[in-house]
Amino acid sequence: MLRAPLNQLQEMTPSKRTIKGHLRRVERVTLRHAHRFIVQRAANLRDVSRKATAWIILILMFIGVTVWQQTVTAKTYTADIPSSGGVYSEGVFGTLDNLNPILASSAAERSGSRLLFAQLVTYNEQGNLVGELARTWHSTDDGKTYIVTLRDDALWQDGTPITADDVLFTFNLIKNADTRSPLYSSWRNIVVEKVDDKNIRFILPNPLASFENSLTVGILPMQALKDLLPSELRTADFNLRPTMASGPFVFQDSNVIEPGVHELLRLKANPNYFLGKPSLDGFNLHAYQDRDVMTTAFRTHEVASISDANAEQIKALQGVDFVETNSPLYHGTFAFLKNDSTILSDIRVRRALQAATDQQKILDLLQGRPQSLSGPLLPGQLGYRADYGQPGYDLARANQLLDEAGWVKGPDGIRSKDGRPLVLRIVTTSSGDFPAIAQAIMNQWQELGITFDSQIVRSEDIQENVIAPRSYDVLIYEIAIGRDPDVFAFWDTSQATERGFNLSDYKSGRADEALQSARIRLDAALRAAKYQSFVSIWTTDAAAVALFRPTLTYVQSENAVTFLPHPMVDQTDRYYNVRYWAPTRVPGNPTR
Repeated sequence: MLRAPLNQLQEMTPSKRTIKGHLRRVERVTLRHAHRFIVQRAANLRDVSRKATAWIILILMFIGVTVWQQTVTAKTYTADIPSSGGVYSEGVFGTLDNLNPILASSAAERSGSRLLFAQLVTYNEQGNLVGELARTWHSTDDGKTYIVTLRDDALWQDGTPITADDVLFTFNLIKNADTRSPLYSSWRNIVVEKVDDKNIRFILPNPLASFENSLTVGILPMQALKDLLPSELRTADFNLRPTMASGPFVFQDSNVIEPGVHELLRLKANPNYFLGKPSLDGFNLHAYQDRDVMTTAFRTHEVASISDANAEQIKALQGVDFVETNSPLYHGTFAFLKNDSTILSDIRVRRALQAATDQQKILDLLQGRPQSLSGPLLPGQLGYRADYGQPGYDLARANQLLDEAGWVKGPDGIRSKDGRPLVLRIVTTSSGDFPAIAQAIMNQWQELGITFDSQIVRSEDIQENVIAPRSYDVLIYEIAIGRDPDVFAFWDTSQATERGFNLSDYKSGRADEALQSARIRLDAALRAAKYQSFVSIWTTDAAAVALFRPTLTYVQSENAVTFLPHPMVDQTDRYYNVRYWAPTRVPGNPTR
């Protein structure tokens, strides 16, 4: 083995200083590596932290989107649906003396007859005409002849077919003056013929653009009534206990709960209703002649709803859980001024009453539920123009007009002429808000120095006792104008008769020409021009005082399933979907 010399080994042995230098260099290198390691680890941790945070945010967003999607999906594919079966109880105002659809007058009677008897055509939730008993209807090119074809599956409750004979029988009763139907004046000049078992022909003396709206008439069963004379129909037992019906419900029984206060009509589902058996087992119609009793019935759950609730009832229900809906009606409420009465034959007096009527105060009284009305047509109707309307409230002008007419205020503030005081006989119906409206108008007109002989009449009696004999100077009343602007029946001279609906006895040759020409025009632009002319004449003549466009205020329990609010031609249009009504709803059931 070779060995280095000793002196060489000594030269190769490092000194202490050299060793310390090496150690310092090693330390520095070690520290640099350690620092680099720690910094890199820290950077990696920060990077991992950022990535972890991003993942957490993504996961939370995913969860949120999932929850939102499930919520939207639940709303799309699940809903509160009506419970099947049960009996729905509705409260209405009026009596139940006549369920015959061509004779019914009170709100209660018209509601009952609508549930019992199908019409040729009806209105849907958009306010458009659709067939009920009628499968189709059309007119000839000249607009004077209409053919209505019945559905093949239209049945009476016993399963027998509804035929053209039933339709012909119904309209012949209406056209017979002995029947005393309120529809008489509208149908007396129209010829109705049977074509065959499923087709009926209506022949008009002149074209009538609005005719199809007249087909909303409940049809009677010829077999059940053919042995009665028309003069006997109004007092027939059938009117109280109809044994043959065609609507979604049929008669079960009726009784008087409290005489003069509360009657009950009980109906059961019609299994042979051609549009489908209702979900309900039955429908109870509670008719009240006292609104306080009706309000209490809702509070105590005797009824699930109140139809046509007035302002006082809404106020009385504060603190009670309920749902209120307001559906505008194609109606108008007016103060009809009897143009040929001794006092109101003077146009200056009529204009004074117009100017002295503060319409806004009446709307405020009714809590803003109705809509304003400025003339004989409704907003949106053909020929309506907002700038064609009666003048606004102007008490000073009203006083000036009465002074010019010779009605002078005495020391007591009461106006008189030739020693005779200015007294107006004001009449209205007991239904709805009419008594309050009449009082509000009298309070306003009283500021002119007018005194009053006022009367409130039951709605069932007003046609025979007030309207037919025209026993009033001023009648505060509501008329069904309808979807079409054909208001001939309410303002033409020919309708100022005992059975006519010209409640102001308004007579104007110029207005007649405009009305008669408009209704026979099939061109919309020509009709609109004629109606604008009529409105201008009507406003100048101060034929009546337009008060407001009424609404159907419907109050129901929170769980009840009924109709969606929408513009209605008649209050009974609320029954357009009555087959699906329910006293309660089942939450969250799938609708797929």
